[in-house]
Amino acid sequence: YASKGVPISPDRVLITTGTSEGIELALSALVDEGDEVLVPLPTYPLYTAIIAKIGAHARYYRTDVQRDWQPDIDHLRSLVTPRTRVLVTIDPNNPTGAIYSTTARRAMLEIADEHGLTILADEVYGDLAFDGPLPLLSTLDRDAAVISLSSLSKAYLAPGWRTGWLV
Repeated sequence: YASKGVPISPDRVLITTGTSEGIELALSALVDEGDEVLVPLPTYPLYTAIIAKIGAHARYYRTDVQRDWQPDIDHLRSLVTPRTRVLVTIDPNNPTGAIYSTTARRAMLEIADEHGLTILADEVYGDLAFDGPLPLLSTLDRDAAVISLSSLSKAYLAPGWRTGWLV
């Protein structure tokens, strides 16, 4: 992370059994029954399953196929309520492959800051973008409440190793 522009000490890193465990740990720590989580649509189905397991509610923000699956920021903003706790970003996105624009990424950081939300940044495909590695979301605002998730399985070609992390 330091080599990618996000200086972080080792005590801020949690090794997990793959990104899936990291997603579950983060959501379980941040979200209570009845709370809301903002999730892109379409989404990676594990988010929906964990949110349901917790007894929370997924609020799906649109992504626009006509704009290369970019998040609809106005729609996202309209979904925030007093029960919203987490904003999930999956960038590059699974399943669409979209890479969010810097403008969209900054807008999501601003929305999270305005409403006291934690961003759960699923960045597992970040090193595999066609134009080279995607900057970590935290490089746009090092003080933002961002939990970055990734793993060895994709960029390091080690899918069976089940090693992930939260930063």
